[in-house]
Amino acid sequence: MKFVHYISYAILLSSLTWVQTASAAWFSATGQATILHGDKIAAKQQATEEAIKQALLFAGASVRSVQQMTNGLLMDDHLEIRTSGEVNTLELIDEVYSDGYVTVSIRADIFSQESQCSAADYTKRLATTYFPIRYGSQAADGQIHKLGAAAALKMQETFSQISTSLTLSEVEPYTLNWHNTDKQIQATKLAQKTDVQYVLAVTIDDISVERNQANSFKFWKGEQAIRNFAYTLTLLNGASGEELMNKQYRISEDWEYDMTRKLDVNSDQFWRSGYGRAVLKVMQRSAVDLEEFAVCEPTMGRILAVSNNQLQINLGKNQKVKAGDTLTLFSVQQIRDSFGQEYRQFVLHPTPLVVTQVFAETATVTSRDSSLLANIQPNDYVARQ
Repeated sequence: MKFVHYISYAILLSSLTWVQTASAAWFSATGQATILHGDKIAAKQQATEEAIKQALLFAGASVRSVQQMTNGLLMDDHLEIRTSGEVNTLELIDEVYSDGYVTVSIRADIFSQESQCSAADYTKRLATTYFPIRYGSQAADGQIHKLGAAAALKMQETFSQISTSLTLSEVEPYTLNWHNTDKQIQATKLAQKTDVQYVLAVTIDDISVERNQANSFKFWKGEQAIRNFAYTLTLLNGASGEELMNKQYRISEDWEYDMTRKLDVNSDQFWRSGYGRAVLKVMQRSAVDLEEFAVCEPTMGRILAVSNNQLQINLGKNQKVKAGDTLTLFSVQQIRDSFGQEYRQFVLHPTPLVVTQVFAETATVTSRDSSLLANIQPNDYVARQ
């Protein structure tokens, strides 16, 4: 038996209002989606999920709460759900079908989540490349050889929509064969080039199609096809190349196209198909997993310049840095053991730093106790813990 979950991604409209009460905040949100192939149920689900997501994120609820509330809770047309924790009550207010669209309005009683740690206050930057397709011959069915590039850009959009502490700031327009190269070396080079804390290495492992001819009892249905989408995701520390997280994801979904058709993987039509929506869904799941892993990890920045006992760093307002924030200073050194194996060692500086000025992508920091900042060089690091 095959279980497939869908989630909204290409939404045409959403709006949001909120009302503060004595005990909680009620948020009213509206989502709209296109009705494709007359499928009103799928369109309603997309619009409802978008409205819920907008309300939760606007209220400051956790990303995990967003996933939980928009995954599997939309089967009841009445949609009146009482939960514990961040979302107390969720109600479906209205649904309107017009001109090929459905508009859904919901109301939610939401308690926003407090920051779990000081590191969660900052936005961490990631970089990746176009996703390599490990077995290129599998792309021949549908001529989807550019799916790796399109999927990487969709992953970037996914982070911008659902993540509050991670941003996929750079997608380099080429592929790296992460499955058969030295990930550590490639990751540190990519992080230095793109000025990010983390590198996301993704390899598409399986996009094969399983085609079965209709049996004699179901000849009117024609050929039935299922397409897989499996990928391996690895999160690496950009400073050290250390592997921090490794996980595999897999879905299978109905494939509605014949073998000889050439598809445009950058088109809305492709990403609104059942297969496209399933791929977006699994990418959202991986973005949530990354957010949960990294939210309380130290946010790292790089020193750009040293002058007059002040340091310029590559974190600023866009990463939510504020004047008065306290940072830790450290360097990364290469060491070699007696067997010739190289390691990276983190060396902490004893003097805490304080942010004195903040700009869009940079900030000025100095020692908290006004002591001399000695033996510090550009490309050393600071961290928010």
